[in-house]
Amino acid sequence: MEGDDGAMVASTWRPEEATDLPVPGAAVVDVARARRELVLVREHLPVVWRFLRRLGLSPEDADDAAQEVFVIAVKKLDQIEDNRERSFLYGIAVRVASRQRRSQNLRAERTVRSVDVDACGTLDPTADELLDRKEGLAFLDATLAKMTPELRTTFALYELEEMTMAEISAVTDTPMGTVASRLRRAREQFQEAVKRMQRESRRP
Repeated sequence: MEGDDGAMVASTWRPEEATDLPVPGAAVVDVARARRELVLVREHLPVVWRFLRRLGLSPEDADDAAQEVFVIAVKKLDQIEDNRERSFLYGIAVRVASRQRRSQNLRAERTVRSVDVDACGTLDPTADELLDRKEGLAFLDATLAKMTPELRTTFALYELEEMTMAEISAVTDTPMGTVASRLRRAREQFQEAVKRMQRESRRP
């Protein structure tokens, strides 16, 4: 019936014109949170997985650890400041990797598995000149595996993930002076490994 208000509303209402309709606050919060969770995982999962590999985990262990990192991060989503997601995730990753290494007692000398060439990160220019990408990744993994967890974490965060020493200090809850000392020692070990590899490559 034309004079029926309900019929008039049903015949003229358009979903695209309903932007001003009131929406329960809880629903808005849930949608926003779900969207942020999705963006967090989509944008940061690859780099977190790569970072876990650099901390000494095998690809399989890195898969499990990455899942744990994001489970923890989602639970603590309200604590993550905007534009600080990466640092927050790295902080969790450092602790998860440390716990996983202790619980599984990973071998110090493990078989180096091939990884996606995109996981290479920023390598020292000298190493890039000497090695192709696949060999460079194997060399990097083997060198990092010989470092202590503290040196490996600092080197990976600074040289590969391009974080500042201040950010590393915050992520690892370590004094700046200690971060600087660890970075210096890690660089020395890396350069010594490069020199050793150079000497071996010159042998007939």
